[in-house]
Amino acid sequence: MNKRNILSIVLFVFIGNIYAQESDSDTAVVVDQFVKTWRILDKFGSVDSIPVDTFFINFQKINAIDKFSISNSFNGNLCSPLQSKLYFDRPEANPFIFANAYYPYMMQISSATFYNTKTPFSSIKYLSGGTTNNKEDQIAFLFTANANKKLNFGVTLDYIFARGEYDKQNAKRFAGSLFGSYNGKRYSATGLISTNTLNNYENGGITDPSYIIDPPFGYKTLTIPVRMSVDALSTFSQLQFYYNHQYSLGFEKKLKNPKDDKDTTITEFVPVTRFAHTIKYDNLQKRYFEKTLEPKFYKNSYFPIETRDTAALQILTNTFSISLAEEFNKWAKFGLTAYLENEVEKFNFQVDTILNNKFESNTKVGGILSKELGQKFKYKFLGEIDLLGYKVGDFLLSGNVGGFFKLWNDTIALEAKGFIRNDEPSYFLNNYYSNHFKWKNDFSKIFRTHVSGNFSLPKRNLNLNVSVENIGNQIYFNTDTLPAQFAGSVQVIAANLKWDFHVGKFALENNVVYQLSSNQDVIPLPTLALYHNLYFHDKWFDVLSIQLGVDVRYHTAYYAPAYMPAIGQFYTQKEMKIGNYPVLNVYANFHLKRTRFFAEYYHVNQLFMKGVYYSMPYYPINPAIFKMGLTWNFYD
Repeated sequence: MNKRNILSIVLFVFIGNIYAQESDSDTAVVVDQFVKTWRILDKFGSVDSIPVDTFFINFQKINAIDKFSISNSFNGNLCSPLQSKLYFDRPEANPFIFANAYYPYMMQISSATFYNTKTPFSSIKYLSGGTTNNKEDQIAFLFTANANKKLNFGVTLDYIFARGEYDKQNAKRFAGSLFGSYNGKRYSATGLISTNTLNNYENGGITDPSYIIDPPFGYKTLTIPVRMSVDALSTFSQLQFYYNHQYSLGFEKKLKNPKDDKDTTITEFVPVTRFAHTIKYDNLQKRYFEKTLEPKFYKNSYFPIETRDTAALQILTNTFSISLAEEFNKWAKFGLTAYLENEVEKFNFQVDTILNNKFESNTKVGGILSKELGQKFKYKFLGEIDLLGYKVGDFLLSGNVGGFFKLWNDTIALEAKGFIRNDEPSYFLNNYYSNHFKWKNDFSKIFRTHVSGNFSLPKRNLNLNVSVENIGNQIYFNTDTLPAQFAGSVQVIAANLKWDFHVGKFALENNVVYQLSSNQDVIPLPTLALYHNLYFHDKWFDVLSIQLGVDVRYHTAYYAPAYMPAIGQFYTQKEMKIGNYPVLNVYANFHLKRTRFFAEYYHVNQLFMKGVYYSMPYYPINPAIFKMGLTWNFYD
């Protein structure tokens, strides 16, 4: 089915909703009134409410790459390995180093959404883009329902198949989850089982940028020569089980019923002490295959016939905590938590028939002092230290404090965060053996200090974040694509400004990031990254909301990290600068009742502008292509 037919079908469904759905007067109850959503913040099961995903503004940025950061390194294709070019947008490093490049695609507890609904709620999402035979397609499904007021359960399914505009670039991903929650007076629980499987072919990038700067007559992107001549396949999988449950001791007290003018009372449970347990199990695996050896791309091949590399990590973590509830004392409102955590890890890596296994165990203790109720002033201070195991001596001291403050007729939000931590390097940075790479290291612990401040004026759509981090004994992949440790310290400073302007039905969103790295050989970063989005928004016929706009992404040129397929790592290089090229997109978003739809012409400036539109060395982004997407919510 070609793009025109797909577009016709979607538009038919979309326009049909104008007549098939009820009028606005029949839908006065919006989805927020009967669907509540939240996410888990930490290993203690703390929750943070989030809005239901029904907002249509900037719906075109729903894909994993655009949501991750305003500036990214990736292979050009959806579902390819990914790294943000903004240092402070990168997540904490995974102990399984091969998982870092796939983080934005993972369904896991840190990205899972939990629900409480008054009626069953479901959603279908479909995204598509690219030329006829090389499209990127994604389809996702969500269903959730409450068995009663306290118990909710649900399921998600998400599938991506991206053929890719360039040769040997096919990628696919399947992510699914079963989730549930129970919110009782004394007992509460949250559970998740998720699975992720990714497969992407590796091509090493294109051989010559002239194919995209000044393409020959009649060329097609699939005919551009690539640097790897054999079929090379990377696979990654993660299975996660998470369960947190809590039991509270407390007492009942009577309060005046706020919904009744009469002197009636209601009973409220006041927790005093909470006992909590969290169990989390992760099974992660990375594989790399070559049916015949790549003759030129790799310097070494220790097994001369084929490549069958496997690395895996299994982690079982149990966390036990006891907390004095903040709600208990109305005069000295703070919470106090003590916890004990045990972690059992099994590492293994295999090349051909040689298997290496390693078991490790770690035990840490910690405590938290916090005030997290209310809006005016909040704080949280945490300290923990590893007492047993190969990570003995690791520690973390962290804190954040902030709140909302009145200034004349305006509101200011201020927040400060910081941490000091000492971390044992990943086992795989010290020990690894594969067909093309092997190393044996004895790296020192990584010492990091971080301070950041956030200032915002919510009514004026202004937010400024300034962050400073110092990293001692930083480990990185050097120009030889091997892990190396820098003996000194590297400082990273960044200022991230977001300021949006609204004039009538027009809006201009601005995100400017300025960052400096004291050692570009260890942590290379672009000095400036920009995102601007100019759009018009309105409501037609009292039912159809629209957004018509154009956005642009840009960053200054720098020696961006390159990507090594066999080990799935980004490494430093000094041969090629990337950047100084804008990416312009034209889009239209529509929202009608329960349906959101977008159409976008991605990288439209490629039609009239010449340049090296590399995302990272050797890997160009897609040329100008058409994209579209649709979500449809059901809540009855």
